[in-house]
Amino acid sequence: MKLKDYVILTGCSLFMGWAIVESHPSNIDPLAVSTIALPKDTIPKDTQISVKGLNALFIGDSHSANHFKGWQKVLSDSVGFKMDNASVGGKTTYWMLDIALYKINDKVDYVFVYGGANDMYSSHIQPIHAVENIKGIARMAIKRGAKCIILTGFDPYKCTRTENKAYPSRYAKFQQLLLSEYMEGATVVDIRGVVSRLDCWDNLCHMNPNGHRKIAEKIIKDLDFKKI
Repeated sequence: MKLKDYVILTGCSLFMGWAIVESHPSNIDPLAVSTIALPKDTIPKDTQISVKGLNALFIGDSHSANHFKGWQKVLSDSVGFKMDNASVGGKTTYWMLDIALYKINDKVDYVFVYGGANDMYSSHIQPIHAVENIKGIARMAIKRGAKCIILTGFDPYKCTRTENKAYPSRYAKFQQLLLSEYMEGATVVDIRGVVSRLDCWDNLCHMNPNGHRKIAEKIIKDLDFKKI
């Protein structure tokens, strides 16, 4: 091989080697923003659930019957629900099961249930029977294609000051069952640690506006709802 050809061949080999090394990912300038590609799993995604414009039915007793400033109103205004509040003060889960039969239809997207306080204040309704009534509501909702959300209620030991000594323990048992039983595909939101005694207006913890706001925020957080 002639010296000239040898020099040319050697030069080409060195150039190709340099080009390969420089093109390796490890040699890319980290400050060159135009050349950086984020891994797919680090690209931020909007995972929050938009429920704006969906129909939400609320079934409960006096703890959900504040139609102007209640937790269900705060929740609906925050995420864009079309609210239908069927809650009535003093009602038990037996009444709630009956009203669910009339109110749940194919147009309802979400059914929220917050009941059991009146059942547990009475000595005639066992905790398991109240839970079975709420399961019945959940079955109706799921069958109609709606999502059912069940609230446990406040901590009866911390939040109530009633002369009914059996009430706190009965209510706590009811809540334990809600959290441990299979609730027919419904989601149970535990709000026992959300409301404090300072959020209660009376001895049975009918909440002030701050308490209602806390409940709404807890639901939004746990269900990952998107605010409007």
